[in-house]
Amino acid sequence: MSLKQVFRSLSIRRKLTIIVLGTSAAALLVACISFIAYDHFAFSDRMVRDLEVVGDGIGVMSSAALSFDLPESGRDILSALRVYPHIAEACLFDANGKLFARYVRAGELPREIPAPEPEVPAFLPRELVLYRNVVKDGELLGSLHLRSDLGEQRARFSQYARSVLVVLLFSSVVAFVLASWLTRLISKPIQDLVDIETRVTTTKDYSVRAVKAADDELGRLIDGFNEMLVEIQSRDAELTIAKEAAEEASRAKSSFLANMSHELRTPLNAIIGYSEMLQEEVADRGLPELGSDLKKVHGAGRHLLALINDILDLSKIESGKMELLLETFEVRSLLEDVESTIHPLVEKNHNTLVVKGGAIAGAMHADVTRLRQVLFNLLSNACKFTENGSITLEVARERREMGDDMVFRLTDTGIGMSPDQQVRLFEAFMQADASTSRRFGGTGLGLAISRRFCQMMGGDVTVSSVLGKGSTFTVRLPATVPERATRELEPARPVGTVLVIDDDRDACDLLARALTREGFRVVTAATGDEGVAAAREHKPDAITLDVLMPGMDGWAVLKSLKADPEVARIPVVMISMVDERDMGRALGAADYIPKPIDRERLAAVLRRFRGPHSPCPAVIIEDDPASREVLRRTLEQDGWRVCEATNGREGLELLEAGAPDLILLDLMMPEMDGFEFVEALRANAAWADIPVVVVTARDLSGAERERLEGRVRKVLQKGALSRDALAREIRRIARL
Repeated sequence: MSLKQVFRSLSIRRKLTIIVLGTSAAALLVACISFIAYDHFAFSDRMVRDLEVVGDGIGVMSSAALSFDLPESGRDILSALRVYPHIAEACLFDANGKLFARYVRAGELPREIPAPEPEVPAFLPRELVLYRNVVKDGELLGSLHLRSDLGEQRARFSQYARSVLVVLLFSSVVAFVLASWLTRLISKPIQDLVDIETRVTTTKDYSVRAVKAADDELGRLIDGFNEMLVEIQSRDAELTIAKEAAEEASRAKSSFLANMSHELRTPLNAIIGYSEMLQEEVADRGLPELGSDLKKVHGAGRHLLALINDILDLSKIESGKMELLLETFEVRSLLEDVESTIHPLVEKNHNTLVVKGGAIAGAMHADVTRLRQVLFNLLSNACKFTENGSITLEVARERREMGDDMVFRLTDTGIGMSPDQQVRLFEAFMQADASTSRRFGGTGLGLAISRRFCQMMGGDVTVSSVLGKGSTFTVRLPATVPERATRELEPARPVGTVLVIDDDRDACDLLARALTREGFRVVTAATGDEGVAAAREHKPDAITLDVLMPGMDGWAVLKSLKADPEVARIPVVMISMVDERDMGRALGAADYIPKPIDRERLAAVLRRFRGPHSPCPAVIIEDDPASREVLRRTLEQDGWRVCEATNGREGLELLEAGAPDLILLDLMMPEMDGFEFVEALRANAAWADIPVVVVTARDLSGAERERLEGRVRKVLQKGALSRDALAREIRRIARL
């Protein structure tokens, strides 16, 4: 860890102390160094002047000796320099530059005789050298060389350095004491704020307040902090009230969805059930003209049921109440089931269907009912918008680092779509355009629900299409959907819309999936032109843009976006990427029949539970008279002896008279509902083995499924299969 990082991690008090000490020490050190430097230069100048004075005196005294050529006299004069201990050597030269006399300090080793030089004092590394000319009456008699050591200068410098060190140490101690006391005035209020913030964070107690000690900046900061706590306390109280209201609204919405599904489907049960029975009746009586009308009634009822199911599914998804039931299944079996179910629709418009890859796709762990619904929705649309053409459903397992993906690719040769139509395709209640809706019908919910189902399982649905040439829908799902996906989803609250523009389908799918998991609503575009159109249409919060694309590349797209005032402010991120076994199997019910009741399916299921002697006794527990009538007549036509009860309490009374071979049970009833009946039934050992088939229009929540767990033998997902598919499913169940 660097010193900078260490300093940043210190407390404010220590930082202030270090700053005060550092500043004081630096200022004092600069002052001392300046003083020492000044003294050094001043003392050096004084040494030069003193040496010059000595040199001038020796020159005057030695002029006579030089004039009369008296070397002995010159040596005597130089020996007087012994009184100057710092002078190490002196040399007297005659006018010809010849050594005349010499003085060497005691203990000093003689050096080579220096040559006379100009009168310029010079500081050498260890000594001061001075040359002076000896002149008398304007006549040059000779020259003098003086060499002085710097011992006095060094001693003076050492003395001052020791003094400075002592002053620095003493000043630092004083500064530390003062800094520790003064910084507490600043650090303590800040530390108090930190303590209060920690307390508020851990205890969520917003009623505490910081105490202000002064009206300075820290005082104003404390006032602002206290005001913030007051505001947070007020907001927290409001949020608590809003949270409780939202939870109550969520519970009310969940109850509404469950009750509404029951209330809407129950009358449809009578409409569809009676129309089926009347069709049989008029067929027996030879009245075909009435039969066609009854088929229309039956078809309208089925259409209304499909619409109600779609709306309720979308409502559950949006409210976060839709759940996934994950299981392992063979993809080949799923494709065979879907193919046989969709076959009549394929032939209706004289199309051909080709299914590829199912034999080698292997197993998949997902919600098979939701996946079946997705594939059926896509195939239904392909059949509806294609005439005298071909439809290809191809499945492939693709290897990924994070786990395999299962890719279902559906291609048709139908009417296709324009880029503008594709942009709105997956929105609820949206179709390609009004003319398409009038010509082909539909509510515009199928694709929206299909995409939501795929996103719930960690995947997505994408489309590419050419107007007049056909479309390709790609469903990409994890081969093993993680178990966390089975939890109830958070209510749909996208944090924003992101437009992904990328011609690489795989890269686009991966990015869209990642953004979807983060809560974003994702819009995709495969070309630059589509991306620009989508940006103007959706006004996303952000755009991810691939650089390398055919035609209009990323830079051209960026230029076009920034030139448009409507979308110019949208942030753009440039990217270059090369690179239902059903609900019931989990519950173990004897069976689960959805309302409205498919009589053929009901008959096939009931035959499984016939006893060895006919007519076999059966009990119907249902509070709705019309539904009860349909069930009774269906069972009696299939050879059952039927008893009826309008609620769970009456049903228990019938069981007291004798145990039946089968119980058909509604869940929502007065006095004692189906859940309470099942609990009472299984509490009695004599009735514990009676098979129970749940027949209800109610959508079960996770808690309700747990309540039924192990108490009923089989439950089939309501409304998940067509009539033929249901028959095949019943035959499969009968072999279990």
